[in-house]
Amino acid sequence: MHYDRVGNAIMKHCGGPTNFIHVTNCMTRVRMTIADPALVDMASLKGIEGVLGVVEDDTLQVIVGPGKSSKVATVINGLLKGDKTEGKPSVSVEQKAKLARERAKKQTRTKIILKHIANVFVPILPALIAAGILMGLNNVIVNSAASWALSHAVSAVGDLTPAQVVLEQRHLLGISQFLEIISKALFGFLAIYAGVTSAREFDGNLILGGLLGAITIMPQVKELGLFPGQGGLIGVIFTVWLMCLLEKQVRRFVPDMVDVVVTPTIVLLVMAAAQLFVIMPAAGVVSDGILHGLNGLLVHGGIAAGFVLSALFPFLISLGLHHGLFPVHLEMINATGHAPLFAIQIMSNAGMVGAATAVLLLTRDPMMKKIAKGAIPTSILAVGEPTIFGVNIPAGFAFITGSIGAGFGGVMVVLLGISTNGVGAAGLSALPLISDGKYLQYILAWLVGCAAAFTLTYIVGKVRGYDKETV
Repeated sequence: MHYDRVGNAIMKHCGGPTNFIHVTNCMTRVRMTIADPALVDMASLKGIEGVLGVVEDDTLQVIVGPGKSSKVATVINGLLKGDKTEGKPSVSVEQKAKLARERAKKQTRTKIILKHIANVFVPILPALIAAGILMGLNNVIVNSAASWALSHAVSAVGDLTPAQVVLEQRHLLGISQFLEIISKALFGFLAIYAGVTSAREFDGNLILGGLLGAITIMPQVKELGLFPGQGGLIGVIFTVWLMCLLEKQVRRFVPDMVDVVVTPTIVLLVMAAAQLFVIMPAAGVVSDGILHGLNGLLVHGGIAAGFVLSALFPFLISLGLHHGLFPVHLEMINATGHAPLFAIQIMSNAGMVGAATAVLLLTRDPMMKKIAKGAIPTSILAVGEPTIFGVNIPAGFAFITGSIGAGFGGVMVVLLGISTNGVGAAGLSALPLISDGKYLQYILAWLVGCAAAFTLTYIVGKVRGYDKETV
């Protein structure tokens, strides 16, 4: 991809530099806050070579693929920075207010909440993926050593467990400890990171947000009848949201001369008390209820729950709402050590790959073939957005048949008892995250979802005459 060319084209078709308020990116999308959506040329935007799809939401999301989104966003931000230095007009306060009002009219309260949660976790996502993969690799090393120790009756030596004795003999103990430190540094302090990104999302003090997150994991909370992490990330996000509201109100009445001292002190005292004596206990009840409800659904709903949940996930991904489930996955890991719902979620990847492969074989459109050939390997390796937006949604029916096929992958996940001990990307990248060494079972479930989606898409495509359509 020619990143400069794509970045310039996106800026041009989005109304020029003065129409941009904010530009960022996630794994596969360039996310842009636009002042006046009427100035955006959607047809030309979708026609840019290298653009796989466009999602219109509270932010305008241009899908370009993993690894490319950050580079394109960097190009656009560089252009915007250069434009400001030249003294050209930027987005006015009135335009920002107008945009905020338009957003409020379009968004439902539920969707707004989910989008805020998604925005909290998007900045953490690369670290989550990296730490999850390293945790998975360490689990492979440790589980292999534990199995060897058990089968050969290896005994503990001093402070070393039998598994650690085997790792020491294999000269892998230091590597295992190194990987464990990295993964625990992420998952052990995730409440702090979530506090910081929540404060950024709700326009508050970032360090105060991180401090409120840190309070929840302090061992001393046991003295108040709580346990570290009670209420989970849901409680942290809610607390920081309240903190940001309080900070704005306090600042209105505190004189500027003492603002830097008085405002943070008042905000911290009030919110820490509310967090420890009200929010953590209440959020703990909510968090436990969600976890028990989902576990009950997976246990008692069986294969039907696996099918429905996997089939629905492509729709969440297409709306950009799937990141809103990260608190649930992480709470499951904190509570049980596993995230069975995430294993079901990533079956959406299999369904989208299977459907896109069928479209590749059916279509007579050379541009669609070109896009599919680039999107399918990317989705097999990591994420499903390239096949969702580049192939299946443009084909129409393939998105539906691919979602149904993903449901069969979810059925296999439930039947084979597959779970993960981390969260991250899908496809082959998820292999290190699979818990209990069920790597072959995961591959089998993925192949079943892929095959089901391919078969359904191919049959429906033939019936609809998709293979006979010409450009």
